[in-house]
Amino acid sequence: MEQTSLISINRSTFSPEAHAIDHGAIIYSHMGSASVRINFDTWELNGESVLCFFPGDIIKWETMSDDFTADAILYSSDTLRSASLNVEHAVYNTLRADRRCGYPALIKEVVSSMFRIFRFYFTVEHYTLTDRIVALQLQAFFLGFYDYLLANPRDNQGDKGTQRTNELFNRFMELLEEEFHEGHEVNYYAERMNISRKYLGIIVSGKTGFPPKHIIDEYIVLRLKLAMRTSKRSLKQIAADFHFPDQSALTRYFRTHVGMSPQQYRLK
Repeated sequence: MEQTSLISINRSTFSPEAHAIDHGAIIYSHMGSASVRINFDTWELNGESVLCFFPGDIIKWETMSDDFTADAILYSSDTLRSASLNVEHAVYNTLRADRRCGYPALIKEVVSSMFRIFRFYFTVEHYTLTDRIVALQLQAFFLGFYDYLLANPRDNQGDKGTQRTNELFNRFMELLEEEFHEGHEVNYYAERMNISRKYLGIIVSGKTGFPPKHIIDEYIVLRLKLAMRTSKRSLKQIAADFHFPDQSALTRYFRTHVGMSPQQYRLK
């Protein structure tokens, strides 16, 4: 994708298919309602509200009302790195855990102004530094949202498990997002986390209702689909990228989980 882009989201763009994203986004809804699953948590958008996506997320729009409208600023991983250059790692982790900004004053005074700025720079052709302007705006937003969350911590009544098990599950998901190319099996992640395969199974099943192998395979398949849709690399190259022994092993894996070959999927 381009470094940054501004799009509209409404019922006509609705697709219920889960997919992995290689970019980040800030969704700014104006009216109507929608629910979207990000990884294994479901978030609601009602009226004026804001939701953050990050590169590597698994996104599934579950419901969307006919009158739902939203703007979205999409930004590449490079733009996120630029926006986060002077932002502490704790900011990023906090925002990933609490992605919905429901603070009316922040939305009214900051987010609405930020999107007006985005619309101006994306519609006036002679501006050439739009990507840098977006990165600076994102940095200001992330810092302001983080500062608000620190002052107004939310009690997540729906959270499952102890603080320790939640930390371990988050670590599992971080590793999966970072090392899915190499790690296809549960043992890989258990060893990386210095815990037993059985304990990892208890943690992941308690949080998601699915065993870790199911989560690993689902994520790898979604990333494979993303690579096949957005990359011109050959299947042999993709097999090597994802640490499959050869193209035949990739084809067998993909057919098992998707019900068609990679070649058939690319022709859809």
